[in-house]
Amino acid sequence: MKKLILIFSFIFLTACSNETHSIYGEIYSIDEESIIVGCSDLVRKSKDDIGYSCAIKITEETIIKTQAGDVVTFDELNINNMVSVYFEEPITVGAGTERQTLEAKEITVFEN
Repeated sequence: MKKLILIFSFIFLTACSNETHSIYGEIYSIDEESIIVGCSDLVRKSKDDIGYSCAIKITEETIIKTQAGDVVTFDELNINNMVSVYFEEPITVGAGTERQTLEAKEITVFEN
């Protein structure tokens, strides 16, 4: 019985969240040291299809560049830019998770 409960718990936890090293989405807003990026694709949607966003903290160590590899400053980021955000460690974003602040290792900005 304990094994059955353990297996069920594992399946439930993995079905409700996704672990990844990066996210791809649109910049919704820009604050002093962070950006808000749409991350709904990481969260399994319920029948309500709620949109999810992730707060991405940008530090002095965060590398920001274009697809071509050209360096971009934080001030050059714009709302509606599509970006890929890469993390040092895998992150987990789940349907039950409130908006998290995640620290970016690298950001690639795509041309609109």
